[in-house]
Amino acid sequence: MNDRQNTGRPARASRVRLGLVVLFVASEILGLALGQWFFSIYRQTVPPAVVTGFNIATAHGWFLTNGAIAGLVFFVWGLLTALLAPWFRAKRAD
Repeated sequence: MNDRQNTGRPARASRVRLGLVVLFVASEILGLALGQWFFSIYRQTVPPAVVTGFNIATAHGWFLTNGAIAGLVFFVWGLLTALLAPWFRAKRAD
């Protein structure tokens, strides 16, 4: 038997890392999807006569950058929620 089977810590640590990676990826996907959605709203509301190709490309990059930042905020918020959740659990009546 090796140490990994005896202690169980590396298995738990790998699950925690996997959970963090999944949380980060899901948060970034959500943020980028929101950025893309808001860009589509921008394209629908701004008249094509007043927008150049440069403005569209710049706006698209800006919306995606803001979406990535929002995804990072979602990740931090979810991480804080997961870390603080044990403090707010009800005590069991044994």
